[in-house]
Amino acid sequence: MKAHKSLLFSLLTIFLIGACQSEATTTTPTDPLDSVRTEAARTIETLSTQIVATDQAARTQTAVAFVPSPIPPTPEPTPAPTPSLPTEPAIPTAALQPTPTPSGSCDQAAFVDETIPDGSQFPPGTIFTKTWTLRNAGSCTWNADYDVVFSSGTRMNAPDVTPLAKESVPPGSSVTISIPFTTPLEGGSYRADFKLRNADGVLFSFKNPSQTFWVEIQVMTGKIDLVAMACSIRWTSGAGELPCPGLPSDTRGFAYTDFAPVLENGARDDEAALWLGVQQVQDGILLGTLPVMLIPDNAKFSSILGCASDQKSCDVTLRLSYQEGSQPLVEIAHWQKTYDGKLLSISQDLSSLSGKSVRIILQLEAKGSPQGDVIHLLAPVIQP
Repeated sequence: MKAHKSLLFSLLTIFLIGACQSEATTTTPTDPLDSVRTEAARTIETLSTQIVATDQAARTQTAVAFVPSPIPPTPEPTPAPTPSLPTEPAIPTAALQPTPTPSGSCDQAAFVDETIPDGSQFPPGTIFTKTWTLRNAGSCTWNADYDVVFSSGTRMNAPDVTPLAKESVPPGSSVTISIPFTTPLEGGSYRADFKLRNADGVLFSFKNPSQTFWVEIQVMTGKIDLVAMACSIRWTSGAGELPCPGLPSDTRGFAYTDFAPVLENGARDDEAALWLGVQQVQDGILLGTLPVMLIPDNAKFSSILGCASDQKSCDVTLRLSYQEGSQPLVEIAHWQKTYDGKLLSISQDLSSLSGKSVRIILQLEAKGSPQGDVIHLLAPVIQP
């Protein structure tokens, strides 16, 4: 390439010198070297064309030679398969079956009713009886070989085993269970739990076989509060046993508590009262029998007696008695009360009963017509 360029430059130089000399010589019409110059010019033109063509070809070849190959698109990396953790083989699920009682689904009880509500208060050394009514909710008949058994808690002198029933109790029928207790001599909360036992000696109770039925009480010390233990008192009339708390509309008689009573004189008091009403018959009565209790030393019975403030026909007698064992009732004192807008304060000495276990009995009597014979006992207590 460089050699061609040098030759071309030399020929052009010669051509230009010759041209200059031609212009300076005007006297010679014919230059003997014209043919040579012409041929040289043609040669130079030809060589120039070839050189240019060769240079272009070389450039084109170089360009073609260095055209970069297109970069192929980078393929997205294929995610590596995630190794799966080993799993436990599936275990077929069995259909859930109802939980049987320990003796099977044959024996099962259902709760119906009870006396002595939970939290009832008693004095130390009090003898009382709690009663439950249970229904045979199973498919087996209960018979004389079935028992009630102490399960846990404080037995409170209750028997370990009590026969469930003297007669057969078929499915769907109910049975009444009564168990005697004696409250501990120390104050506090006490509970005794029970279950049933079938003829094979297997314990059972309710749909949930771990459940029990129980008695739960509070033992009071210092004083015996008749309002606090109102529903531990057995209330009766000529119509039989009465519910507790009762309703003032119950014509059989009633007893209930009131923690903001309006007294006979129209004043509202902040101490609790016990309202008592006789059965609505001629000479109707209401009887409240307290459980057997140990009477504290130098005890007395105190309360404020009055008629209902809206019962101006009230005319009653209130008697206080006691019973020791199976002996006849012994009257301690009695009070007459008619409506007069005044209150009667009671403070009766019970020291003759100190240290004895007796039943205290309250008896309210109508004098003829029972109309309006409703009274209150405000803050009735037995205490030293």
